[in-house]
Amino acid sequence: MAQTALSSLRLYGVAAVESGHALSLAEGTTLVHYRALAAIVEPSPYTVSTLEDAEMSKYLAVLEEAHSHSSVLPAPPGTVFKSQGTLTRWLELHYFTLTEALSVVEGHAAARVNITAKDRHDDDARKTYSGLAAESLRLLRGQAAATVTLPTMDTDDEDGVIARASFLVDSQRWQAFKDVVYKESQRQDGLEMEVTGPWPPYDFVRMQFGA
Repeated sequence: MAQTALSSLRLYGVAAVESGHALSLAEGTTLVHYRALAAIVEPSPYTVSTLEDAEMSKYLAVLEEAHSHSSVLPAPPGTVFKSQGTLTRWLELHYFTLTEALSVVEGHAAARVNITAKDRHDDDARKTYSGLAAESLRLLRGQAAATVTLPTMDTDDEDGVIARASFLVDSQRWQAFKDVVYKESQRQDGLEMEVTGPWPPYDFVRMQFGA
């Protein structure tokens, strides 16, 4: 049992790295290579992860460091493979799907945009602001390769947040995208827009695991 636990691997993500070209993309991790793919891993007990704050912080740090070196597909937090052999077979089985996904996100980063109503306490005005926010999001979609509308949070009403979205932006056009958001925020007097990133493409990857 102890031997199995020691040989298990926590998967942070899959990157586009030719075999032999790198040993690691992030501190504290190694790579399991399969052809033009590399799984970003570290040894881990083969147990259900509790995903405490420290683990989530490390998950984000590893992926952000890896993303600074290569295109990367984030794995769901807490993903653990029983052995390197199991992981390699998974990479082999999904090789073409993973390489296709990496080709989509290559050279891109995620920008998350929060839109807030300045007058957050006026319910009638919020309806108007929601329409203006939708208009702004349509404009921003034209500046990105893909867009995902993000779910609302419990604190959104209190904070005045009326829309959230994530945009897959060409890294070479990152500043241009931020400039468009700024100009749109200036045009929409009743709205404030905040851009965060560049992030790995968390919102654009949905890995599936199974037999």
